[in-house]
Amino acid sequence: MKIMPCLLCSLTVLLAANQAVANESIKWKLSDSGRLLDTADAYRGQKNRPDEVTLVMLANDIQFKKNKVIQHIRELWYYPTARDIENHGDHSIYFNEKMEKLTLLSAASVDKNGVVTSLSPSSAQLLDTDSYRSFSDSKEVVLTIPGLSDGSLTVLEYEIERDRSKQEADWSEVFFSQRNHPITTFELSIQWPADHKLYWSPNSRDVECEGSSNRLRCSGSNIPAFENDANISWRDHIGQITIGELQNWQQVIDNSNTAMSQALKDTSGVQELLERILTDSEENLDEKISRLHEFVARDIRYVSMSELGHAITPHSIASVIKNRYGDCKDKSMLLSELLRRIGIKSYLTLVATNRSAPNVLSIPTMRYFDHVVVCFDRQGSQYCLDATDKDTYWKYTPSWIQNKVALPLKPAQMPTIITNSRYRWEMDISTQITFRSDGGQNERQERQYHGVYASSMRTLLLNKTAKEQTEWLTAQYHNEVSTLTEPVFNIPDLNKMAPNLVVYSDAEINPFLNTKNSLTYDEYDAWLKDELEMMRLSNKHSDEHFAGLKIHSEYKYDTQGIWEISNTPAILNFENDFGTMRRQTALTPDGKLLVSTELAIPEQTIRQDQIKSFNAFLNLLNRESLIRFTGKLTKAQKAVVKE
Repeated sequence: MKIMPCLLCSLTVLLAANQAVANESIKWKLSDSGRLLDTADAYRGQKNRPDEVTLVMLANDIQFKKNKVIQHIRELWYYPTARDIENHGDHSIYFNEKMEKLTLLSAASVDKNGVVTSLSPSSAQLLDTDSYRSFSDSKEVVLTIPGLSDGSLTVLEYEIERDRSKQEADWSEVFFSQRNHPITTFELSIQWPADHKLYWSPNSRDVECEGSSNRLRCSGSNIPAFENDANISWRDHIGQITIGELQNWQQVIDNSNTAMSQALKDTSGVQELLERILTDSEENLDEKISRLHEFVARDIRYVSMSELGHAITPHSIASVIKNRYGDCKDKSMLLSELLRRIGIKSYLTLVATNRSAPNVLSIPTMRYFDHVVVCFDRQGSQYCLDATDKDTYWKYTPSWIQNKVALPLKPAQMPTIITNSRYRWEMDISTQITFRSDGGQNERQERQYHGVYASSMRTLLLNKTAKEQTEWLTAQYHNEVSTLTEPVFNIPDLNKMAPNLVVYSDAEINPFLNTKNSLTYDEYDAWLKDELEMMRLSNKHSDEHFAGLKIHSEYKYDTQGIWEISNTPAILNFENDFGTMRRQTALTPDGKLLVSTELAIPEQTIRQDQIKSFNAFLNLLNRESLIRFTGKLTKAQKAVVKE
């Protein structure tokens, strides 16, 4: 069963509305009149309006100046029905309150009769959108527009002014020319001083851009809604225009290294910490790396620390040791320094956790990246250690950053894809089933999860109490294996940050067979079947990445002299461009049946036109995971039956 822990869950905190209004970074200059409201009134009078939610106008005018950047945004939305309003009537504005000021100019509805209803500042909500493991400090202002009814429009106009003197990284912006709804009119205008160079790149089929030495204008009309899929990084696929200050990726690398190196200005306490962690002088280098990684990941608490001056600049290593907390860049710099002191020369690597296509990063900018890990090369392999990951053994790249865009902070590097496991979801299952004379069974099972699958299971279980762990494991067993028993579980190394995780279970299954008759036995290879069902692809418009699945399953059946097995399960040998499944069966001299299955579907990208065939392949393997055999009563059992 594939477990996807919520590693990127938003740590959103809802503040009181009066706090949002009082925030110094938000100004209110709301008006019931203006050019945008005139446009809304004119649109209201049109006869042929769309039958779906439509962004009638999206206009962004940007003035880039020496010390500040001012964005003036205008949005006009149309809602045909009350259901549309229920689903889409709220609007959000994102800004960085540490270096930006938000001014609300219009936030109102215009109903089909032309009645204007403006938002009251007291109804706004301010949310903190910081995400675990990412360096960001953005705020979200949620505006619930009043007075909306079927056929209404929403008018939204605001300015965001950025103080460039407060930013640590380069300035850049990504403007998406598509939304989840159609756009009738798209306008983008950017102007900058003649003595300042900006670089821009359009990656959109829906807009046309025209640029000069100090100006860029882009426009489009009747832009269709973006066709999203559940299993894609949408930023890799949606139309966008990017503009920024930097000319090459080496500038991003140099700027990032300069910022990260600030943590090294005070490293007091590192040597003492190292000696406390590595108390066993007999440990080999692998063990030392493991101990250091585990300490930083588990004993240095994660706290978002992206306040002003530390958006990309870590705090000093000394302060992280003293406070015993930090964010991803703080923890990474501490881990890197500890590794250096045992002879490991590491380098930081930036990760864009919401992007999987390096070619879409059309201009060089730090903006794409929101996470950092520690990498090094050893014995011909690259290892990337996530100092925020509490459960993944250091030799494995955490699942949540696999197949994500990364930029190693080394000379002459370009964005690439961080290492993928060939088989991200890998497990071995051993099941011993002993038949009882009452028609029941005794089952002993061992499930061994490997690599990132082990860490995913470990994370899921450690986030539960002991009682909740048992309840979850029992429900999982009932769902996948049998409801005729209450199994007993044992996970001896659950708390250990190890490369594998083993789940043992023992079960006495209630009688369900008639031991007076010959045996016809059907049973699906439960965990293999479950994995295959979980792996189905669902994209309708885009290619889909398959993370890789590898399973070795062994069943040993002991009929305890009740039956003599007369017909064994079929031998299988499925080979396909997507993967393979093979099954072997054997009878031991003492009459026990052995069934061994190997499934291997490596990591790969499945084209959209192949998804149906890929799912059909999984369905075939699913059907053939059935284990079927027959047996006839032994002479001894016949004698028992006669008695």
